[in-house]
Amino acid sequence: MGIPGEFPFDAGIHMSGYQTRLWTMRQLAGTGGAESTNARFKYLLGMGETGLSLAFDLPTQLGLDPDDPRAIAEVGLAGVSIATVDDLAKVFAGIPLDEVSVSMTINGTAPILLAMWYVVAEESGIDPKQLRGTLQNEMLKEFLARKAVIFDLNTSMRYSLDVMEFCLQRLPNVNGVSLSGGHAREAGASRSLEVACAIADAETYLGGLVDRGIDVDRAAAGFSFIFGSHMEIMAEAAKFRVARSIFATRMRDKWGITEERSMKMRIQVNTFGSALSYQEPLNNVIRATVQAMAAVLGGVQSLHVCGFDEAHAIPGALSARIALRTQQILAFETDLIRYTDPLGGSSVIDELVAILTNEVEEWLAKIEAHGGMLGSLRSGWLEGEIDDLAYRERGPVVGVLDAVESEAEQELLRREKSREAKISTRAVARSRNREPLRRVRQAAENAENVVPALIEAARTRASLGEMTEALAIRGRDDVEH
Repeated sequence: MGIPGEFPFDAGIHMSGYQTRLWTMRQLAGTGGAESTNARFKYLLGMGETGLSLAFDLPTQLGLDPDDPRAIAEVGLAGVSIATVDDLAKVFAGIPLDEVSVSMTINGTAPILLAMWYVVAEESGIDPKQLRGTLQNEMLKEFLARKAVIFDLNTSMRYSLDVMEFCLQRLPNVNGVSLSGGHAREAGASRSLEVACAIADAETYLGGLVDRGIDVDRAAAGFSFIFGSHMEIMAEAAKFRVARSIFATRMRDKWGITEERSMKMRIQVNTFGSALSYQEPLNNVIRATVQAMAAVLGGVQSLHVCGFDEAHAIPGALSARIALRTQQILAFETDLIRYTDPLGGSSVIDELVAILTNEVEEWLAKIEAHGGMLGSLRSGWLEGEIDDLAYRERGPVVGVLDAVESEAEQELLRREKSREAKISTRAVARSRNREPLRRVRQAAENAENVVPALIEAARTRASLGEMTEALAIRGRDDVEH
């Protein structure tokens, strides 16, 4: 049994657990337009949320402006639509960015959204160095599991490293990457492979940063991690112990890291959407509560709880509030935070930890044998392993199809009726000053860090689509794409 706050941090990364430092309560939000997303953020902050989590629609994730013909059917449907820095400014209007931590669920266009966020801070009178939060910026898991990719694997990896490098050098309170095992799990990976994928991704990015001359301790200190939480409370809580322990041990023994902060795995958990059911959606309140309890018992640092309607729609205001209240009830109306390591010493947990540790280490060895994460992606081997696991039998789902429309379903129908009108009246004003975009293209072609050039382009109101086009390096063979 480990000791909280001490290597290998299986019992938690803080000596006092949640007694002096509660987890950050986040609820993912992105409701189509910038103004409505801003209203949802203010609503959640008013309800006691302690950190913002911003979801972007698919066109924004893929670098398409909302007036692009390829984007029209998806504008605003799964998150907020962002075309220029002015849209992002509207999202954060009236929100103190130097006080509120922001998590951005963005990957392929992470360098562009980082640039816009930087400019929003500048123009609102905030020193960008005071920005707080995390960019997901995890392209390896996109190629492995989610597939929202724009550029080939090498270029995508390079731009991810550009974001991390810029944050390490210029934004001390912003994590430039959130390593994700959760997406692989949602795609079908087992619990142990979920952990192995996150650690293998971390080591791949860490090697890239070291190759750029960044000190290994400093590079690892900028890492945070995303996992999911499923229905098996004890096994999921044990998973977080295993992840922390293996990560800390590998950072010390394999990478020679000496600073404790760089060995500590900071974990954001999203309760798993795949565990939710369209049938009898109110049952999902119980499911999300169970998953949240597993995360809290596992000692995580940040938590998002899914809304009861999230199996089929963007959460409505009611379901978002209940999801946030779930976290608050666990924190303030139970005794979960009273004990630093409530599961420490349990023979059940010890047995689960031993089994999971062996499984994770076996997966890591297999990944290394296939050329690391990059080699495993290029060969298709790891994706094939996840596909095989995904076809294993799913457990029973309690409930029957509910004939009553939920609040979210009704809202979705209302939005569907007005969507065409919204799209037809929205067009992006193209940037008149082309020089900043030429500078972005030059930085891309000359293998420079592209973020400073993107900041200049964002200041001139270059659009997301224009900046994405400027980042595309012509004449490449995208055989890895």
